Amino acid sequence: MQFLAHSPVIVPPEFMFADDGPLPDVPDARYLGKFKTTFYWVVEEDDYNQSRTVPLYDDHGNLLGKFPSAFVQDFKREAAAQLKDGRRISYLKRAGRAQVVDKFLGTGGFKLTELSSIAVDPRVIPMGSLVYIPQAENVTVGGKRLTGLFRAHDIGSAVKGKHIDIFVGSKDNCEAFQLAGVRSAGNVDVYVLE
Repeated sequence: MQFLAHSPVIVPPEFMFADDGPLPDVPDARYLGKFKTTFYWVVEEDDYNQSRTVPLYDDHGNLLGKFPSAFVQDFKREAAAQLKDGRRISYLKRAGRAQVVDKFLGTGGFKLTELSSIAVDPRVIPMGSLVYIPQAENVTVGGKRLTGLFRAHDIGSAVKGKHIDIFVGSKDNCEAFQLAGVRSAGNVDVYVLE
């Protein structure tokens, strides 16, 4: 498989592609350079045992409940949480409220998919773009290797310039990336597929 960049031509070695299935049909790609990588995840209410003192309200102003302050702080940073009762909530930063959802919310109507969605700076990578990160092909989660393909479904207040934030779903999935050499605050190669 060959990626044709506008300049220079980049041909990743074959070992970078998952060998447990067909290779993705990847059109021409434009190499954007090295990007700082971080991760964000679903905050699990079950992981917090402190007293429940901080109220959270839904997008209609109704009280969702009271929660531990550390949980609320982490939820506001990560913007996705799973409550003890099974409800999923996304944080609406502009409104300062939460919305009960089936699928976590990204930006502009996009829904987040674990291990597939990324947050980007839309001035660098347009929203909705298909992005290829070759180093992510070495990541194995639940016995399956990733393809290295991601979608720009979100933006983040701390995601500026050449920086991507990978939505890993469960925080435990960060370990799979680190074992494959994709570390938080490390660098990866980023291509936009055209």
